[in-house]
Amino acid sequence: MQLVHKKQEQLVSGSFSQSHVDLIKDMYFKGSSDSEFMMFMHVCKKTGLDPAMRQIFPVKRWDNKLNKETMTIQTGIDGYRLIAERTGRYAPGREPTYQYEGNGKLISATSYVKKQTADGTWHEIAATAFYDEYVQTFLDKKSGVKKPTQFWQNMQHNQLAKCAEALALRKAFPGDLSGIYTKEEMAQADVEDMAMAQPEAPQVEEKAPEKITAEESLELLSVLNECDPDYVKRVMAGLKICKPPVYEIKDVPRRMYKLALERALENRKKYHFTPEYEEIEEFDDAVEA
Repeated sequence: MQLVHKKQEQLVSGSFSQSHVDLIKDMYFKGSSDSEFMMFMHVCKKTGLDPAMRQIFPVKRWDNKLNKETMTIQTGIDGYRLIAERTGRYAPGREPTYQYEGNGKLISATSYVKKQTADGTWHEIAATAFYDEYVQTFLDKKSGVKKPTQFWQNMQHNQLAKCAEALALRKAFPGDLSGIYTKEEMAQADVEDMAMAQPEAPQVEEKAPEKITAEESLELLSVLNECDPDYVKRVMAGLKICKPPVYEIKDVPRRMYKLALERALENRKKYHFTPEYEEIEEFDDAVEA
């Protein structure tokens, strides 16, 4: 553990103060390994993005093959643009182009960015994202059919173009963006995250899962009511594709309760974090004065 503390001190001497580092660890890494925390902080320093301002954040999801949670590091498309902009060799490209089936259904979007090479020449970099690979869906309980979420129904071109732009930026600046994904690219994985957290059911006759108590249901619901509305939508969509599907908080299986509550508490802290962070900065300034 002493070695870890020395590494943390090295991080502090860079872009972040000790209080800043401690705050980030408290926000995102309760119960996580030191190696995950160190990796995340390394990426934060490399990219120049601030996790305290929610410009970059870790996301945990269940890996059935490894039988454990794994971490991905995500940002928004604006975070990708900011990283590319700081290289001094990036410029926005032309408007995205789209491909359609004969009936008008969207097939793909191609986005374009510009990159300047070492000889001073500007090149156009293009990348294509396919709708079926990125569309965020939910299971309609009436029809039993997977349907696009309302956001993807209303803004499918915008969403798919951002996914394509993320691919183009990563192709243009692999050294700066490798290992980081945009939340637009990972949206469908976030929806499936709750369902993937369930262990694979053995091939035996299934019994109805034990549900949470009324008190636990109220606790989880009260926390979700204070979370980011988009996050709550993803949680509810994820619950609907569980086996068996869950349509109300009171029906959440006991085996999922602890994970659901922990992640909701983390999201609530992040969603209401900025005012608290400003108060901490004001307190630090007052102490230094």
